[in-house]
Amino acid sequence: MVITEAARASADVVVVGSGLAGLLAAITARETGATVTLVAQGEIGKSANSWLASGGLAAVTGVDPEDTPELHLQDIRRTARGLAFDDIARTFVAEAGPAIRKLESLGVAFHQKDGDLALYPAPGHSRARSVRCEGGGAVGLMTTLIERAAEAGIRLVGHTTAIEVLKDAEEEAAGLLCHGPDGWLAIEAGAVLLACGGMGRIFPVTSNHDLADGSGYYLALKAGAVLTDLEFVQFTPTSLAWPPQVRGTSTGGGLMAQPGVKLLNARGERFMHRYDPERMEAATRDVLSRAIFREVSEGRGTEHGAVWVDISETDREAVAQVSGRFLRAIAKVGIDPYRERVEVAPDVHFAMGGVVADIDGRTAVPGLFAAGEITAGLHGATRLNSNGLTEAAVFGIRAGRSAADHARTAGPRPLRFDFPPRMVRCLIAEDPRRPNGRPRSDTIGIRLPGGAAAARDHAALKAEIRAILVEGAGIERTGTAVERALARHAALAPLVETALAGAGPVEGFSLDAMYVLSRLILQASGTRTESRGAHYRIDCPDQDSGWDRHIAFLAEPLAAQDEGRRP
Repeated sequence: MVITEAARASADVVVVGSGLAGLLAAITARETGATVTLVAQGEIGKSANSWLASGGLAAVTGVDPEDTPELHLQDIRRTARGLAFDDIARTFVAEAGPAIRKLESLGVAFHQKDGDLALYPAPGHSRARSVRCEGGGAVGLMTTLIERAAEAGIRLVGHTTAIEVLKDAEEEAAGLLCHGPDGWLAIEAGAVLLACGGMGRIFPVTSNHDLADGSGYYLALKAGAVLTDLEFVQFTPTSLAWPPQVRGTSTGGGLMAQPGVKLLNARGERFMHRYDPERMEAATRDVLSRAIFREVSEGRGTEHGAVWVDISETDREAVAQVSGRFLRAIAKVGIDPYRERVEVAPDVHFAMGGVVADIDGRTAVPGLFAAGEITAGLHGATRLNSNGLTEAAVFGIRAGRSAADHARTAGPRPLRFDFPPRMVRCLIAEDPRRPNGRPRSDTIGIRLPGGAAAARDHAALKAEIRAILVEGAGIERTGTAVERALARHAALAPLVETALAGAGPVEGFSLDAMYVLSRLILQASGTRTESRGAHYRIDCPDQDSGWDRHIAFLAEPLAAQDEGRRP
């Protein structure tokens, strides 16, 4: 990639992503006195998954005297199946309550009961600890934070795509190269903070925002950050499957924990007793998704490949608080879910894996920070309902503060605009934050193209990649299916290379990211020969203690590999 001309800007901290994590990180950094620029692919705030969320945040807030951070931690550990990073999980449960109070201080309105926060049950939690944003969704939360960011003097740059993390002579992150409506923009910064998570759009059916294409993970990988746990892709079990106008709209995970809710197959049978007789519909998302998938694949689904959800016996006020967005969407197509059953099916919702970062958002690259869904470590093999937004809040605050502290000592530095091609290396380690202790390592033959140009037929290539991912990394997986998918994926390489020699940098970057990230997901799915959480292998159906480890990826410059140096 050759950049002949780019507009210049500068900030102490530059944040990528305008979801909850990005906005709160930017606000926190600004509160320390740092100058902050926030870049988003689409409209500020509205182009993030947070805007589409159901509005539940799990936290121990002190309202329930019998709930404790330790109980919350136990729930996370049980659901994460041994793969949560302990320091991250402990920090999360300790600071979740204060993060909620921080949001309240910024003007975010939560549903109240008896003069304090109302608490709602959520699947997988041993106590009712989910607080809900007023209005039955996260729009009010996000609108408030957008207003606070603007009032704080944060420079908000929308409809602009971050394509490269710029480095200085010491290989530290020192800025960001973006492309927007006016062309290339280079932002010099003391620290770069990635809060641009979400990869659902690399799968065919997802509840994610249209711009959640995984490009943030690719941006981090190219910069030298480590990615881990990519095989753990969470399918939300109950997205609307019909009618087409609302397909992909999540009912809100909290709905399944409401007393009276029922899941029924096409025969009218309540079926969750076959899969989780104790928790039934309040089971975790991985269990619910596999149960629905099994009902449909064995011929007990509706004609639209779904099952029915029946909420006729639920409390309407409670449902309005946990699933307001779903109720508004279904009302627009003339369906009353209290009188009619609604068709739901699993779709891709959340990535448990991502960038390896510490409790303050520091990555393996000095000066590069990350927060929110783009990071790994908290959720392990499965994310608990209502922990996603809280994660964004807790670690958005911590990463924003840490990035501002780093920027104060780093200062502006000359930027390099050379981007060497890299090769992705796979490693397996008990802790990917210390990869040199890995038991084994092998090289994956993916060369990260140096160009960033649009494919003339990139839409067709993306459709093929999505189909390949479903074959090898769907709800249920087999080693044979993964091998077939990897072979199909490898066959696309020359087509992708040709496509990347085309035009527009943004479209090409998206295709490039999608191709590389999908390969890594498939590789991880084939490497983990067990079933754990959201990763279910039919041919390896049991959890194996020998796999209490993480599969991670990092990209090295080809020159370093040629000289035999290891990361």
